[in-house]
Amino acid sequence: MINLNTIDTQQAKALNRLKELGNDQFLILLRSLVDEAKQKLVTATDMVQIHRLQGRAEAFEDLLKAVEESSKVLNQH
Repeated sequence: MINLNTIDTQQAKALNRLKELGNDQFLILLRSLVDEAKQKLVTATDMVQIHRLQGRAEAFEDLLKAVEESSKVLNQH
């Protein structure tokens, strides 16, 4: 999980720009990577692969959440 309370203003602005500037293609890519990892989890049988896919999906979801919540952090600064 990305702790938005520990990032500085520049980092929060960078995350927020991903949302504000209409970088839809990047966010769409992240969402598709999450979906892809989850689809692979459905058929994965090897525990190592399952753990990697879970970590990958969680990391991309955390990044998407950080982008969405970055404006809240900027309003607090």
